[in-house]
Amino acid sequence: MEASAVVVFALILFGLLVFFVWLTQALSHYQPLRIGASPAEFVARDVLGHRTPPKLGWNWWAFFLGPIWFVAEGIWFHAIILILLIALSGGVLLPFAMVYSAVKSREILEDRRIARHTFY
Repeated sequence: MEASAVVVFALILFGLLVFFVWLTQALSHYQPLRIGASPAEFVARDVLGHRTPPKLGWNWWAFFLGPIWFVAEGIWFHAIILILLIALSGGVLLPFAMVYSAVKSREILEDRRIARHTFY
């Protein structure tokens, strides 16, 4: 076999390994559903105890770290979007991304925590 074929094969095997590790971790976090439970019980369990996050706030760590803060908190989607905006604008939008990160960080983090523990 050529060296490039070996490298491609190794990358495919590594990708499959990463996928199966991710799949086992993702499946372990799901809670089993109880048969016969009414939908109202699921809604009450999801909504009960959750308060609406503040719409605007200020987070100094998110302001100074920007997309890195989102990555550290596990909010990859916002981090990727901010990195792309900063990179495609040549850094012109960096101040706006910093302010956006600082203002919206608490709301996004709370929404992620709620969505992580919901059945919907």
